[in-house]
This record gives sequence, structure tokens and C-alpha cells, in this order.
Amino acid sequence: MATNAQKGITELWIFESISDIPTGYTLVHSRLNMNEKGKGRYLAYARGEGPALTNLVLHLAWAEPSRVYGAEQAGLNLNEGAQGVGGGHAVPYYLAYTTAAEEGDNEIIDIDVIKATDSTEKGWDRIPFDLNSSVAGATALNLAFLRS
Repeated sequence: MATNAQKGITELWIFESISDIPTGYTLVHSRLNMNEKGKGRYLAYARGEGPALTNLVLHLAWAEPSRVYGAEQAGLNLNEGAQGVGGGHAVPYYLAYTTAAEEGDNEIIDIDVIKATDSTEKGWDRIPFDLNSSVAGATALNLAFLRS
């Protein structure tokens, strides 16, 4: 994970293939597919105009995040096409984010997808939720981020 002292991240987008990532977006450092057992899910970000992201949340389809969280791809299932641990489909997880800061929140300036067994670098925070917790035979992955 490298640090980038530029302004905060203003957009997150998930692509099915690395080759789909357009100019202006940066693929996360690890280049890991968040859904190795289903459709491709590669996380990329951009630094555009407007307020930077301050918080991230992963949620289940039936557990909508609070109204301050949203996403350009709100209906994009991170586990689409993956088989679940007990058979059938994996539990559908979604990523949402907000620019609304709570006291002490700084803008997010870098983000990565890491293996759950990896240590984060100094200053990085990990969302301790396995992106593949319901996917049969998948690598345990977490989101990690760095604040300004």
C-alpha cells in the first residue's frame, strides 16, 4: 500500500475487469479481485471535484445503510455469481460511502483491498469485515483506507 498525499478520493467505482478501468481512475494497489469466485469486482478510485469521501460501509441487501451513505453503483452486488458456503448463492454485499464527516473524521486519501491475514501499514485503517465471508473457498479480504 502506497500513500498518496494528493487531495481526497471523491469517487469509487467497481469494474468487472482491469481492462475496463478508464483514464482518470486508479486501480487499488493490490489489484485483487474482490470476488474471485464470481464476476470480476476490481475497485478503482478517482480524485475529482467536490467533497472527498470520509467513511465507508459494507452492507447486506436487506440492511440498507443510513441515509447519509450512498453509492453510484448502489445495486452492484460484490458477490455476484459466487457460490455460497452452504451451496446456493453467496450473501449479497454492497459498498456505500459518504462525504458527511463526523467529529474527528478526515477525508480518505487512499484505499486498498487486502488479504485479511495481511498487516496494514502505519496510519491505515481496516474494515474488519471479510468481503468473502459467505463465498465458498474464497480468500478472506478486507478493505483498508488511509485518512489525511
